[in-house]
Amino acid sequence: MSLVYVGFVPHPPIMIPEVGRGEEKGCQQTADAFIKLVENVIKMDVNTVLIVSPHAPLSREGLIYLEGEQLSGNFSRFGASHVSLCFETDQNILIAIKEKLTGSVPVTAELDHGSLIPLYFLQKAGWTGKIVVVAMPLDKPERFGKIIGEILNDSEKRCALIASGDLSHRLKEDGPYGFHPSGPKLDNLLVKGLKKDTTLIRAIPESLIEEAGQCGYNSLLFALGAREGAIKVLSYEGPFGVGYLVAEIYRSSPVAGYARECLEYYLTSKAFDKQTVPGDPLLKEKRGCFVTLYKDGTLRGCIGTIQPVRENLASEIKHNAIAAGTQDPRFWPVQEDELPLITVSVDVLGETEKIPGPEELDPKRYGVVVRRGGRVGLLLPHLEGIDTAEEQVRIAKQKAGIDPKEDVEFWRFEVDRYYE
Repeated sequence: MSLVYVGFVPHPPIMIPEVGRGEEKGCQQTADAFIKLVENVIKMDVNTVLIVSPHAPLSREGLIYLEGEQLSGNFSRFGASHVSLCFETDQNILIAIKEKLTGSVPVTAELDHGSLIPLYFLQKAGWTGKIVVVAMPLDKPERFGKIIGEILNDSEKRCALIASGDLSHRLKEDGPYGFHPSGPKLDNLLVKGLKKDTTLIRAIPESLIEEAGQCGYNSLLFALGAREGAIKVLSYEGPFGVGYLVAEIYRSSPVAGYARECLEYYLTSKAFDKQTVPGDPLLKEKRGCFVTLYKDGTLRGCIGTIQPVRENLASEIKHNAIAAGTQDPRFWPVQEDELPLITVSVDVLGETEKIPGPEELDPKRYGVVVRRGGRVGLLLPHLEGIDTAEEQVRIAKQKAGIDPKEDVEFWRFEVDRYYE
């Protein structure tokens, strides 16, 4: 997959030292998280970055993109005209946007600060790739995000998507728009939604969004539409009355890629002695894991081990990936021609912790193990449609053949989830 990274960042010009002239220290937490995010982009060997900006020319209809062989801009509006940036555009991505989004609108314009600030940090970190800039959609942002995500995923180059936007501008009386109770309420919901359940973000009332005075909500929905997985909030603060959020929405992992490759080698009868194990140090640890397969968004197989039973995680993944594709009793074995339609994730389990009962469970954070005698049931955390501990326990009991009314012992665990 060529879309290997999706991030969300703020765009306060004061964060740029040449603009802030010392005041940038007031949002140092945001700057540090920004640096971490762009370093992660560079580690992913990204060739093209697509930026979604709420300050590019906007339209209620279609998607606007900036055209031209190169895109440039500077910080003259903020008293730093000597700080200018120029990047070559990825013409192949622009052609694909024209073809797949026939209502898209090309515009000739300079880079705005919603684009310049992430590009400033990327360039400062040494990145020299190509860019594409699109305006934040005012309508149907997730739909447009999904299409752009598919375009980037079809690219021959490794791509990242960075959505730019600030959260509420109404966090403090001395902020740009004064204070409104909806300001901190909106920001709390957005941060909570990213940490726990993104459906919370989609359910925010429009009146609350309007009252909070933000510019990044649709950019965030665009990013979530492109792809989400293993979301991490790197920082949140509102030092100047404006909410600054830095978050990883999605990052592909060689751990999940290795699981796919193991299943592919097995189904195509390739020689495993010619397979190369990725250099990720995690694969050398002894850890339990579950490998989950989806086909067109529907579960196609899931097999795993609560405790490690093999020499290292690489061996654990190899065995469980093949088993998920060929030995899950709920499904027919995966066939070779299905592989292009299969997506893979790997859950690496932490230590199991015994708990007195389901009141100490959170299905978005913890997986659960239930045991009665020799019957054991497990359910992973953060599964779509599982919103309560009661539902989580019921399904875990069902998987173990335990009657819903029978008493059981409880354990909980956390996972690190890796996506392709």
